[in-house]
Amino acid sequence: MSKLPLRIRVKLKKEAREWDSSGGRKETEEISQRIDKAELFVAHRPPRQPVSVRLDPFDLAMVKRLARRKGIPFTQLMSM
Repeated sequence: MSKLPLRIRVKLKKEAREWDSSGGRKETEEISQRIDKAELFVAHRPPRQPVSVRLDPFDLAMVKRLARRKGIPFTQLMSM
């Protein structure tokens, strides 16, 4: 599941298609000008707040197993 809104994903896919279709034939100066004109994407998120949670050892072990399968730290999985 993507965290980007649909309208931004569509816009990025369109821009990627334009780059793919015209990028190989452009001069390096033209490409650098396009990069300079490109908009910077910034995702605004509210600041995080620390929270303490007491979990059953079985539940914690399950979360750690799931995180290991996904290849991410278990704390990151819990925050997601």
